[in-house]
Amino acid sequence: MKTDHVKIGTIVSKHGYKGFIKISVSSFNFDQLPDIKYLFIDINNCFIPFMIEEIKSFSNNFLIIKLVEVNSEEEAEDIIFKNIFIDSENYEPINNKSFFHDELIGFTVYKGSDKIGVIEGINTELPQPVFEVIVDSKKIMIPIHEDLIEKINKKKNIIHIDIPDGLIEII
Repeated sequence: MKTDHVKIGTIVSKHGYKGFIKISVSSFNFDQLPDIKYLFIDINNCFIPFMIEEIKSFSNNFLIIKLVEVNSEEEAEDIIFKNIFIDSENYEPINNKSFFHDELIGFTVYKGSDKIGVIEGINTELPQPVFEVIVDSKKIMIPIHEDLIEKINKKKNIIHIDIPDGLIEII
């Protein structure tokens, strides 16, 4: 689904009984939410806008938020495990290493000057999120970790990583 929206995370639970929700923010080196008024929730492959009423906290990649349209536990329950997006026009990364995971899908991965493969997806179901990279028609998983990412060129859709020698060969 190619859009002009950027996935920022997933609603993981309700928070309290007044309609607050807890969002797991899928980001890297991202310490603040852009100044936005709406979030978009993917409901049946449609991006439905929800107005932000209050942001209670943002820490450890979790966001506690109240949406105007969600006012009870039952309404919050209906959107649990839905993906959350923002309009890409509202997102301006702070530095070259700040990104939401899904932004890098389709990027070419390099180790030094050697092309490794292309990021096909992001797996967030594991204890640590990983890039799913296609290498010689095989899918390998590379951990998303600050120490492994050297630089990202968003204009050329390239990411340079520093992974231990032999990691790709043993997968």
